[in-house]
Amino acid sequence: MMYSKLITAVFVVFYAVLVWAVFSMHNMLAMQMMAIGMFAEAVISLIFLYRKDKK
Repeated sequence: MMYSKLITAVFVVFYAVLVWAVFSMHNMLAMQMMAIGMFAEAVISLIFLYRKDKK
């Protein structure tokens, strides 16, 4: 999938915070962040998939 550089940078920062949460034993926060991250990536993929077909 081709995302914009901004979206990619946001996800890198988001997952860096997720790694911090895992290693500092904030397990519930880490699980919630994983769920949010996976859902956001799925929604963005769906949006880009349909946006690509319209062009």
